[in-house]
Amino acid sequence: MRGARWVAVAGAAVAFVALGAAEQTGALWRGETRIDGGTIRSGTLALRVGGAAPQTQVQNYQFTGFGGADLAPGSVVQRALTVRNAGDVDMRYRLQSARQSSAALPLTLGVWTVATEGGCPTSSPPAGAALYDGPLPAAQAPTAPQWAPVLHPQETMVWCFRATVGADASPNTTTAVTLDFAASSV
Repeated sequence: MRGARWVAVAGAAVAFVALGAAEQTGALWRGETRIDGGTIRSGTLALRVGGAAPQTQVQNYQFTGFGGADLAPGSVVQRALTVRNAGDVDMRYRLQSARQSSAALPLTLGVWTVATEGGCPTSSPPAGAALYDGPLPAAQAPTAPQWAPVLHPQETMVWCFRATVGADASPNTTTAVTLDFAASSV
């Protein structure tokens, strides 16, 4: 009988250890963490370009004044373009790319930010901060990963664009220039 007691006690000890181990293992698989509630805020990111007056600023602007007829090699066209944060969140932005429809008319591009449209006269150098000077098809201003200064809602920045016709331009050639901006909320 004595052996049966020891077997019963040993069996109870093994069952106790097995249940105790299962209980501890179960605790390792379960856990809770409380976090404070965060605030999610939506907003509108809207970049508009055009003239100085807000009613002339649109999402897809036809920059018709940035061109000319009968331009010879070395000729320069320089015009101002106003960029506005038309949304309700702070915005960072840049000239992401510039494209032209014909490579037969090589162009270099200079880009500046200026205080007003008057800082971008049609015939003399602009009075502002230079952002880019090089081949038009490679233009990005400022170069990624940098951005132009942050624009708060409804703020504007005037950019000055200067295109110069290359020395090896083919005669009687036209090209269309497309400027693409990128924007991101801050």
